[in-house]
Amino acid sequence: MSAIEAPAPFTVAKVRPPLVSRGKISNSLARTPVLGIGVQVVAPDGGETNLHSHPGIDSSWLVLDGEATFYGEGDRVVATLGRNELVMIPAGTPYWFKATSDKPLVILHVTARTPEFSGASRKDYAPPIEKPRDIIPGAFFEG
Repeated sequence: MSAIEAPAPFTVAKVRPPLVSRGKISNSLARTPVLGIGVQVVAPDGGETNLHSHPGIDSSWLVLDGEATFYGEGDRVVATLGRNELVMIPAGTPYWFKATSDKPLVILHVTARTPEFSGASRKDYAPPIEKPRDIIPGAFFEG
């Protein structure tokens, strides 16, 4: 068995997402009906650029590299986070974030779903802004 194989029902994953020069990329690492773990890589000055919330889903964001600024309603700055800093966002709380340093933001996203919630997992308060994505060939976050 290799270092990243595991017998059922365990899930083992390696955090090694590709880097981007433009836009963002999301990678799901593990998921159950309640818990989700993923990593996003966001190019400088990119991110979740529209105010939105996740009803029925608590979220935690942990910066692995780079810097992120999180905003609440009215574009109020909630936090500017660097490496090894996190924010927890309760279910239904409106927010958006962007990368705010000159290098790609690598951010771990952990979600916890309310099992009895059956509505939409995302509520947009403004139209999403679609940004083209450019993956840097052969470049990965190595931590």
